[in-house]
Amino acid sequence: MKTSSKQLPKRSNAGSGTKAHNENRFIKIGRVRLHSWMNEKLPAADILISEREIVHVANKHNQELASLGMEAFNYVTMIINQSDEVRKDNRDAYFFIVSGARKTDSDLEQCAVVELKIEWMGRKRVYVIKSARPMNWGRLRKIELVCVKPRS
Repeated sequence: MKTSSKQLPKRSNAGSGTKAHNENRFIKIGRVRLHSWMNEKLPAADILISEREIVHVANKHNQELASLGMEAFNYVTMIINQSDEVRKDNRDAYFFIVSGARKTDSDLEQCAVVELKIEWMGRKRVYVIKSARPMNWGRLRKIELVCVKPRS
């Protein structure tokens, strides 16, 4: 998986948590690139986030982000860059997970997760980020594992 170090566009207030100027503007934050044998389960495509979704993450998870000292855009980019595994549920949503070093194998322990859906934009297939949030490990374990260490 290749990621970029893009920043928010200059004329964007998405990082402030207020309504985005352009709700349909998407920002590329990475790309899934895996070996051809893996493309059947995890297709290669760009990873995009809309300004609207950045605002949603900022508003919904402002306490967690403040404790980490991060803005929503940086939080999502960090999860995409450092994901340990990818899982796929029965709604065709992909979960990029940073599980970190778990102290215990408790079902209640939290993991940082970005939820993506594959969509078509014109003639191009892309991953669009739907949500970024902490989730319980117990819930994630029930979702089908697609791959571990997706950047290798």
